[in-house]
Amino acid sequence: MKSPLSLLFTAFVLLSQAQTPITTIPFELYGDHIIIKASVDDSRPLDFIFDSGSGFTVIDEDISRELGLSGKKIQMNEPATVLELIKHNKLAINHFPMEKNIKVYSTDLDHLEISLGRDIDGILGYDLLHHHTIHLNYEKQTMDIYDHGKGPKNGDAIPFELNTAIPVVKGSVMLNNSELHAANFYVITGAGTTLDFNSPYAKKYDVIHKTGKHYSYPVKGIGQDENLHYEGHVLSVSFGKQLIEDLPIGISTAKSGIQASESVAGILGNQVLSMYNITFDIPGKMLYFEKNSNFGKELAVNCSGIDLQLSPDKQRLLVHQVFEDSPAAEAGIKLNDELLSVNNKPVSELHLPDIKEMLRQEGETVKLVLSDNGKEKSVSFKLKSLLE
Repeated sequence: MKSPLSLLFTAFVLLSQAQTPITTIPFELYGDHIIIKASVDDSRPLDFIFDSGSGFTVIDEDISRELGLSGKKIQMNEPATVLELIKHNKLAINHFPMEKNIKVYSTDLDHLEISLGRDIDGILGYDLLHHHTIHLNYEKQTMDIYDHGKGPKNGDAIPFELNTAIPVVKGSVMLNNSELHAANFYVITGAGTTLDFNSPYAKKYDVIHKTGKHYSYPVKGIGQDENLHYEGHVLSVSFGKQLIEDLPIGISTAKSGIQASESVAGILGNQVLSMYNITFDIPGKMLYFEKNSNFGKELAVNCSGIDLQLSPDKQRLLVHQVFEDSPAAEAGIKLNDELLSVNNKPVSELHLPDIKEMLRQEGETVKLVLSDNGKEKSVSFKLKSLLE
């Protein structure tokens, strides 16, 4: 008969074994997106966005041609676009094969790359989450991949339901007029936002007019359709035992796709998710949120009044939007001006997320050099939040 000390040691060993990942990989946090390395059919390592809101694996059509992959055209309803379903595929992460015969869809990701400011080889989410328990450590920027049920269960245990292969958690929202409403949220690591309200929920509670000062701009997803998107503010958002106060938020007007869903209030995106280290346990229908050092940090908002994106050939950084009554508009910046430098640093030496961060420093004075149809101009202005 084993002694209590021996039994305790055995239990400790079993627990340690249970929490040993199959593999651990670093990820890049590019702006508000998680980039991991994966290979398709023993290819070179490719850059994939890890998106818990992606129900299928997507590869850029340029990479598909490079690898000699081919398939048949498929008309997708959500999102409304045409994809090419590639035959027989093997996906591997850090030389660890996820599963064989995962369906991979090829499509043009140029419009996402232009918006993000970098090349993206693909997007994966549910195919990884369906076969493995995943732990994201945003502080160390590592992803641990476990067999199901063997990941860490630290922090707030929050049950979820799957809706179109995306985890959905229950919560609530307090709007700026102190109205409190029950809400449920998609948990989407591929959304570079804090919280985005879906269009039916926003219409039901007139969210646009109950979030203080706001502004709007067009956005695109994996499909080519462009929809008007609003930015505003709410007093608080809660899910599980978590409460986040004074939150800048987005409001969708989408007529199709998940942001037009009437059964879900909105999307919790990576700006909020990165405040935690998170375990995704799909079969157990549980998410584990453990606060990290990012929790409580002020969430910066647009303080310049411009939105930037790459030119169609990805060679220049252009002003995609200029918001009315903003510092940039008052300084004379115009649509399609090419940004050449920020605070004497050439754009060629900066990443787009770094530039956006430089333009969110409220109260700071920023100096921009731009090209207006080939004519260089220099402007300086004081950054001020568009939500005040």
